[in-house]
Amino acid sequence: MNESILELLKKAGEFSEKESTLLKQELQYRKLKKGDFLLEKGNTCSSLSFIISGSFYQYNIGLELNKNVIDLNISNDWVINHKSFTTRKPSEYSIQAFEESFIYELSLDAIHRLIAQSQSFLQMGKILEESTSRIDFFDNNNTPDEKYDFIIKNKPSLLQKFPQKIIASYLKITPETLSRVRKRIK
Repeated sequence: MNESILELLKKAGEFSEKESTLLKQELQYRKLKKGDFLLEKGNTCSSLSFIISGSFYQYNIGLELNKNVIDLNISNDWVINHKSFTTRKPSEYSIQAFEESFIYELSLDAIHRLIAQSQSFLQMGKILEESTSRIDFFDNNNTPDEKYDFIIKNKPSLLQKFPQKIIASYLKITPETLSRVRKRIK
Protein backbone atom coordinates (compact mmCIF):
# COMPACT_ATOMS: atom_id res chain seq x y z
CA MET A 1 0.00 0.00 0.00
CA ASN A 2 1.19 3.49 -0.83
CA GLU A 3 2.99 5.07 2.18
CA SER A 4 1.14 8.37 1.72
CA ILE A 5 -2.24 6.60 1.97
CA LEU A 6 -1.11 4.88 5.18
CA GLU A 7 -0.07 8.27 6.60
CA LEU A 8 -3.37 9.81 5.49
CA LEU A 9 -5.34 7.07 7.24
CA LYS A 10 -3.27 7.41 10.41
CA LYS A 11 -3.85 11.18 10.56
CA ALA A 12 -7.56 10.88 9.73
CA GLY A 13 -8.42 8.40 12.51
CA GLU A 14 -8.62 4.70 13.23
CA PHE A 15 -10.49 2.67 10.66
CA SER A 16 -11.24 -0.97 10.01
CA GLU A 17 -9.92 -2.56 6.82
CA LYS A 18 -13.36 -2.17 5.21
CA GLU A 19 -13.55 1.52 6.22
CA SER A 20 -10.02 2.13 4.93
CA THR A 21 -11.04 0.66 1.58
CA LEU A 22 -14.14 2.89 1.47
CA LEU A 23 -12.02 5.96 2.22
CA LYS A 24 -9.44 5.10 -0.43
CA GLN A 25 -12.22 4.74 -3.02
CA GLU A 26 -13.39 8.31 -2.34
CA LEU A 27 -9.95 9.94 -2.63
CA GLN A 28 -9.19 11.94 -5.76
CA TYR A 29 -5.52 12.22 -6.78
CA ARG A 30 -4.44 15.65 -8.08
CA LYS A 31 -1.26 17.31 -9.26
CA LEU A 32 -0.86 21.08 -8.88
CA LYS A 33 1.88 23.15 -10.45
CA LYS A 34 3.72 25.84 -8.51
CA GLY A 35 1.34 28.80 -8.19
CA ASP A 36 -1.84 26.78 -8.84
CA PHE A 37 -4.70 27.53 -6.47
CA LEU A 38 -6.25 24.83 -4.34
CA LEU A 39 -8.76 27.45 -3.20
CA GLU A 40 -9.18 31.03 -4.42
CA LYS A 41 -10.49 33.82 -2.20
CA GLY A 42 -14.24 34.17 -2.75
CA ASN A 43 -14.81 30.45 -3.44
CA THR A 44 -16.24 28.08 -0.85
CA CYS A 45 -13.92 25.37 0.48
CA SER A 46 -15.61 22.06 -0.30
CA SER A 47 -12.86 19.53 0.32
CA LEU A 48 -10.07 18.36 2.57
CA SER A 49 -6.72 17.79 0.87
CA PHE A 50 -3.90 15.57 2.08
CA ILE A 51 -0.47 16.57 0.79
CA ILE A 52 1.49 13.64 -0.60
CA SER A 53 4.38 15.87 -1.61
CA GLY A 54 4.91 19.58 -2.08
CA SER A 55 3.73 22.53 -0.01
CA PHE A 56 0.97 25.12 0.24
CA TYR A 57 0.44 28.44 1.90
CA GLN A 58 -2.86 30.01 2.90
CA TYR A 59 -3.05 33.80 2.82
CA ASN A 60 -4.96 36.95 2.07
CA ILE A 61 -3.66 40.16 0.57
CA GLY A 62 -3.18 42.99 3.08
CA LEU A 63 -3.50 46.74 2.68
CA GLU A 64 0.05 47.19 1.35
CA LEU A 65 -0.50 44.30 -1.09
CA ASN A 66 1.53 42.00 1.16
CA LYS A 67 0.54 38.39 1.61
CA ASN A 68 -0.66 37.80 5.17
CA VAL A 69 0.05 34.09 5.68
CA ILE A 70 -2.24 32.26 8.09
CA ASP A 71 -1.11 28.68 7.50
CA LEU A 72 1.70 26.67 5.94
CA ASN A 73 1.34 23.04 4.94
CA ILE A 74 3.86 20.43 3.80
CA SER A 75 3.92 16.70 3.01
CA ASN A 76 1.69 14.56 5.25
CA ASP A 77 -0.42 17.56 6.31
CA TRP A 78 -4.10 18.05 5.70
CA VAL A 79 -4.82 21.44 4.16
CA ILE A 80 -8.19 23.14 4.42
CA ASN A 81 -9.78 26.53 4.97
CA HIS A 82 -11.61 25.59 8.15
CA LYS A 83 -13.95 28.58 8.39
CA SER A 84 -15.17 28.38 4.79
CA PHE A 85 -15.50 24.58 4.96
CA THR A 86 -17.60 24.55 8.13
CA THR A 87 -19.74 27.66 7.49
CA ARG A 88 -20.18 26.95 3.75
CA LYS A 89 -19.39 30.63 3.06
CA PRO A 90 -16.87 32.06 0.59
CA SER A 91 -13.29 31.98 1.79
CA GLU A 92 -11.49 35.14 2.86
CA TYR A 93 -8.20 33.40 2.00
CA SER A 94 -6.49 31.69 -0.91
CA ILE A 95 -4.62 28.40 -0.70
CA GLN A 96 -1.83 28.23 -3.26
CA ALA A 97 0.81 25.66 -4.18
CA PHE A 98 4.25 26.96 -3.20
CA GLU A 99 5.85 24.30 -5.39
CA GLU A 100 4.70 21.44 -7.58
CA SER A 101 2.48 19.36 -5.29
CA PHE A 102 0.57 16.11 -5.29
CA ILE A 103 -2.51 15.66 -3.12
CA TYR A 104 -5.38 13.35 -2.29
CA GLU A 105 -8.60 15.31 -2.17
CA LEU A 106 -11.72 14.29 -0.27
CA SER A 107 -14.85 16.27 -1.13
CA LEU A 108 -17.55 17.21 1.34
CA ASP A 109 -19.99 15.01 -0.58
CA ALA A 110 -17.56 12.08 -0.27
CA ILE A 111 -17.26 12.70 3.48
CA HIS A 112 -21.06 12.64 3.80
CA ARG A 113 -21.22 9.35 1.85
CA LEU A 114 -18.54 7.86 4.11
CA ILE A 115 -20.32 8.95 7.32
CA ALA A 116 -23.57 7.47 5.99
CA GLN A 117 -21.77 4.13 5.66
CA SER A 118 -19.95 4.27 9.01
CA GLN A 119 -20.07 6.60 12.00
CA SER A 120 -16.30 5.97 12.38
CA PHE A 121 -15.74 8.63 9.73
CA LEU A 122 -16.98 11.29 12.18
CA GLN A 123 -13.51 11.09 13.77
CA MET A 124 -12.19 12.92 10.70
CA GLY A 125 -13.36 16.03 12.52
CA LYS A 126 -10.00 16.02 14.30
CA ILE A 127 -8.49 17.19 10.99
CA LEU A 128 -10.57 20.36 11.33
CA GLU A 129 -9.58 20.78 14.98
CA GLU A 130 -5.87 20.45 14.13
CA SER A 131 -6.03 23.15 11.45
CA THR A 132 -7.83 25.55 13.80
CA SER A 133 -5.55 25.01 16.81
CA ARG A 134 -2.40 25.70 14.77
CA ILE A 135 -3.82 28.93 13.33
CA ASP A 136 -5.12 30.02 16.76
CA PHE A 137 -1.66 29.53 18.28
CA PHE A 138 -0.15 32.19 16.03
CA ASP A 139 -3.07 34.57 16.51
CA ASN A 140 -2.73 34.47 20.32
CA ASN A 141 -0.47 36.75 22.32
CA ASN A 142 2.59 34.51 22.21
CA THR A 143 6.01 36.14 21.98
CA PRO A 144 7.99 35.90 18.73
CA ASP A 145 10.41 33.52 20.51
CA GLU A 146 7.53 31.25 21.59
CA LYS A 147 6.11 31.19 18.07
CA TYR A 148 9.45 30.34 16.48
CA ASP A 149 10.10 27.70 19.15
CA PHE A 150 6.71 26.16 18.31
CA ILE A 151 7.81 25.71 14.70
CA ILE A 152 11.18 24.25 15.71
CA LYS A 153 9.49 21.70 17.97
CA ASN A 154 6.46 20.85 15.83
CA LYS A 155 7.27 21.57 12.18
CA PRO A 156 11.00 22.23 11.70
CA SER A 157 10.79 21.30 8.00
CA LEU A 158 8.78 24.50 7.38
CA LEU A 159 12.03 26.39 7.94
CA GLN A 160 13.70 24.54 5.05
CA LYS A 161 10.68 24.69 2.74
CA PHE A 162 9.62 28.35 2.94
CA PRO A 163 11.62 31.61 2.70
CA GLN A 164 12.10 33.80 5.76
CA LYS A 165 9.57 36.42 4.53
CA ILE A 166 6.77 33.82 4.41
CA ILE A 167 7.77 32.33 7.78
CA ALA A 168 7.74 35.82 9.33
CA SER A 169 4.28 36.52 7.92
CA TYR A 170 3.05 33.17 9.28
CA LEU A 171 4.43 34.05 12.73
CA LYS A 172 2.84 37.54 12.50
CA ILE A 173 6.21 39.25 12.94
CA THR A 174 8.50 41.27 10.67
CA PRO A 175 11.39 39.58 8.84
CA GLU A 176 13.76 41.71 10.95
CA THR A 177 12.23 40.41 14.17
CA LEU A 178 12.51 36.86 12.83
CA SER A 179 16.23 37.40 12.19
CA ARG A 180 16.72 38.57 15.78
CA VAL A 181 14.72 35.63 17.14
CA ARG A 182 16.75 33.16 15.07
CA LYS A 183 20.00 34.63 16.43
CA ARG A 184 18.74 34.39 20.03
CA ILE A 185 17.47 30.83 19.68
CA LYS A 186 20.58 29.47 17.92
